[in-house]
Amino acid sequence: MNPLHAAPLSILADAFLRERTRWPYWLPVAIAAGICLYFALPFEPPLWAVAAPVPLALGAWALRHTSWPAAVLLFTLTLAATSFASAQIETRMAERPMLDRTTPPTGIQGRVAMTEIMPDGIRITLTHPRIVRVPFDATPEKIRVKFSGLTLADAPPAGADIDLYGQIGGFSEPVAPGATDFRRLGYFKHLGGLGWSYSPIKILDPAPPVLSWRERFALFFERMRKMLARHVYQHLSGDVAAMTATRLNGEQTAISPPVIEAMRIAGLSHLLSTSGFHVTIMALLIYFPLRAILALIPWLALRYPIKKWAAGAAIFSALGYTFLVGSQAATLRSMIMTGLAMLAITLDRRASPLRLVMMSAGLCMLAAPDATLGPSFQMSFAAVFCLVATHQRAWEFMTGDFSAFVPEWMKSATAHLFVIARTSLIATAATTPFSIYHFQSFSLYGFIANMLAIPLTSFWVMPAILMAYLTAPFNLDGWFIDAAGAGVALTIHIATTVAAWPGSIFYWPAMPVYILIPIVVGGLWLCLWRETWRYWGLLPIAVGMMYPLYIPTPAFFVSPDGREWAARLDNGTLAVSNLDHDAFAVRQWQQRLGNVPALDVTALSPDDKQLRCDDMGCVYRHGPTLIAMPATEPAALEDCGKADIVIAPFLINRCAAPQVIDDHALWQHGAAAIYFDGNTPRIVQSRPARGARPWSVGWRGFNITAQ
Repeated sequence: MNPLHAAPLSILADAFLRERTRWPYWLPVAIAAGICLYFALPFEPPLWAVAAPVPLALGAWALRHTSWPAAVLLFTLTLAATSFASAQIETRMAERPMLDRTTPPTGIQGRVAMTEIMPDGIRITLTHPRIVRVPFDATPEKIRVKFSGLTLADAPPAGADIDLYGQIGGFSEPVAPGATDFRRLGYFKHLGGLGWSYSPIKILDPAPPVLSWRERFALFFERMRKMLARHVYQHLSGDVAAMTATRLNGEQTAISPPVIEAMRIAGLSHLLSTSGFHVTIMALLIYFPLRAILALIPWLALRYPIKKWAAGAAIFSALGYTFLVGSQAATLRSMIMTGLAMLAITLDRRASPLRLVMMSAGLCMLAAPDATLGPSFQMSFAAVFCLVATHQRAWEFMTGDFSAFVPEWMKSATAHLFVIARTSLIATAATTPFSIYHFQSFSLYGFIANMLAIPLTSFWVMPAILMAYLTAPFNLDGWFIDAAGAGVALTIHIATTVAAWPGSIFYWPAMPVYILIPIVVGGLWLCLWRETWRYWGLLPIAVGMMYPLYIPTPAFFVSPDGREWAARLDNGTLAVSNLDHDAFAVRQWQQRLGNVPALDVTALSPDDKQLRCDDMGCVYRHGPTLIAMPATEPAALEDCGKADIVIAPFLINRCAAPQVIDDHALWQHGAAAIYFDGNTPRIVQSRPARGARPWSVGWRGFNITAQ
């Protein structure tokens, strides 16, 4: 080998060896890689793949003394294969029937598992429903039914058997390639259908026998949630009541869209739901006060391990709070991390913060592999990981010595202020790529809003929530609910004020997953290593965050049923076939293009050179490419002889156009997006990328051949 070439490799090898104490921190990355590989496959792997970790682990064990590099590699692959297998097992265990189409209005019976308050009604989750005209073997395990105009007082009790009349349908398909797959999200929640009803609710049996301990366990916490919600709505109203109830029982569905939007723009979305931050605060609010109270009793403090008692109580409080508010990815991660930290205290061991973060992330991913793909886990883990990984260096850089310019009496307050500022800045920087990837937006003033809202939540709202828990059984929680509501009202005021500032939010076009992955790897490289080579991680971050400069964006969208389409005009506006027909799809298309303005095609000038419409349909021109959207079959046959691409929500037979997106193509391949590479059109549809997976419609006989 050329010595000039060998030197750089030797330098890298030496740096890698010097970092060997940091190697274990990369093991959760291998776990994440196995899960991502599983969900990226366009087909369901065979069941025997779950056995792959066994030979890999045996190979690593056999090579541990003869070739440690090979042993390390095989051990890493073992972890990836283990997470791959856990995702496959989770998928197989979650397999339930799912509805593909909307039923006509019909009779529905089921058992109330959960009631959620909505801004305009309530939503009830039914278990083991019976749907007229749907065969038993095709009936989902759970369905959700929305009732407009009803309140919590109208809701049937948890566990009751009810009868109603309504419509039930399947989850909507992604409105564009790469858009949110609600069917996959519902699959792992065992939800097989969504519906609505305007009929009265008839209670068949208010307290039928409970069939299993799991059902009894779930009903216990659901009844507690409803009891707490009723207490909140007796003292508060509106969005203040909704957000206060969220802190108590984890349900955020009652918060109105304007407040949700203001919180999102202000960078406070993590306070809308119960996140890992709240779980940690709840545990600490038990640990420190209880330890202090026990320390005031000399007889106990001198004879018993009161610190361990307090740690044990904190574990139970974190566990109970997680069950009460719902074990989502962020709360599960925080519960595991907090539990491990408190367990270390009870075992007289010192807990390394970074080790706790990485271990809890790995355990959380193995326990709920599907949550790895969601924004809750990704943003929660990114924020905590970066805060812990950069703590010492960030503290030394930002605080330094205050003696030169800060009076002695102000040093403590100034230090705490810098801690809050540092925390907000680092957490905002850590979550920005995931915010852009999932929501196509970035809050410019989020760190300012968090500097105000997080201390308010930590030292005002959450202590009041804890006292409300302790006094609720005695019906003495009213004062504490009012106190929590006052803090929540101030949080909403902060959000609306910051959201109203000019330039408070920036919108970005949709980030492809192949851009997010290098950014994440770059961030891990920057934070996990200690040698100078860690700064190499800045390169993929910088290049990745500039993706709008070199990533193409769609020029045309077609909805999954073909009844709605949108064309991007030269001025950046999105012209929509019917602005009011499918507002959700239109909003998703706007968001994926960077929140561009939208207008109805009827608002265009009749002599518009790019998009013209008449009673027979519309024609869109992009350079030399002509796209026709006929409204009738005779118009489609005429367009087939002139257009390069014909798009229609009905079946077109014997079309001479080079490319056709009709009812059959949409059913087989899903929603479409048309890109232009120069003047050459490129059609991408959603189903081939999703593949034939158990959550796909008709997945066992699904043809995944791309169009």
